[in-house]
Amino acid sequence: MDRSSPDKACSALAPIEIGLVIVGRMDRIDKQAIRSSREQLLTWLQSQFPQFAWRISAVQREEVPLSIRQEPSALLRDGSDLRDAEGWDFAILFTAADLTCRYKPYSIAVTSSALDLAVVSTNRIDPHAFDAEVDEDARISTVAQRLTTLCIRSLGHLNGLAVVRDESNFMHIPSSPKELSEMSEFDSSQLSAIENNLHQIADPRLEETQAATELSPLRFYVQSAYINRHEIIDAVRHARPWEFPLRLLRLTAAAVSTTTLLMLTAESWHLASNQAITKLAILLGIVLIVTTALVAVRQRLLLQRRRSLMREQIVITNVSAVVIVLIGLATTASALLALNVSAGFFLYAPSLVASWIDSDVGMSVFTVYWQVALFVTTLGLFIGALGATFEEQHHFRHVVFVDEEI
Repeated sequence: MDRSSPDKACSALAPIEIGLVIVGRMDRIDKQAIRSSREQLLTWLQSQFPQFAWRISAVQREEVPLSIRQEPSALLRDGSDLRDAEGWDFAILFTAADLTCRYKPYSIAVTSSALDLAVVSTNRIDPHAFDAEVDEDARISTVAQRLTTLCIRSLGHLNGLAVVRDESNFMHIPSSPKELSEMSEFDSSQLSAIENNLHQIADPRLEETQAATELSPLRFYVQSAYINRHEIIDAVRHARPWEFPLRLLRLTAAAVSTTTLLMLTAESWHLASNQAITKLAILLGIVLIVTTALVAVRQRLLLQRRRSLMREQIVITNVSAVVIVLIGLATTASALLALNVSAGFFLYAPSLVASWIDSDVGMSVFTVYWQVALFVTTLGLFIGALGATFEEQHHFRHVVFVDEEI
């Protein structure tokens, strides 16, 4: 009976490539722990998903200067460049710096579904930070175990898994680094979900096919976005763009201030009442598209590559970023519209409105209220988007790309 050699059997498996990147300088303890964590991660992946050929590459970027506290968005940007250059499916960046947080007192890791990246900090997971007497072997073993848990959890998140409350599950959010030792498993449904997503990732990428050379950039984008529509949806869902009004306060403050002033001006009511509702609705849609493009470009959310480096992952990142901003601004516009309509009905009597627009009280007040609300919402959204361009870039990119702070 003819049997294939082990090498041939391994090559027949669908490959999944993960890049582990050490960013900046680290001490000997951290380096040894990362080396041990890589071996543990590879062993775990091969045992849980033997149907894939796992390849884990390790890269050191010690030339990258880091401060004591580091912006995750900056690391994610550099990581995406390296991931594209190496052709990895996922990448995990390790840093000794403390990560800057937006929603928690501190963070030991962040994930980005839009970029298929995670950043893990060794700053707070070393037991030496809490016990100065711990020996080196114990430090290396503990840090390696915690890093492995964070890597597995990050891969689970990047493959679409949601947070759970079970403290023994990898998708639990630990309240302290010590809880990482209790996180040790995925349930059967989670493993099945990861496997299904990995099969989609392991399929040949569009840029790897012969047909890709005949596609224009536009057609490449359209086909890639359609093929990876589920990944784009997951990235948008994890980013929670409907929380934009609360997370981007400069945008919200500029928009609300503008609409408040316009609602108090008789000229705004007069001008709006002379415009067709259809025209105002179309104008709001145009402004929504323009402001989305303005914010995406001004905040440098889009990855730009040469035609020869066009990849599906770049399309996923760019399309996800645009959709996230679009939904975020649409949510802001909806909130403004609801606020303006409510203010019109409750604060402005029909007689007052009629005097402002030189019309009879018997006019269709309901229509005027909606005309004014659409008009001031459009202007408020535009001014708010200009305010968003002055948001600190790291903060804006953090809001768009960082799904979760662990």
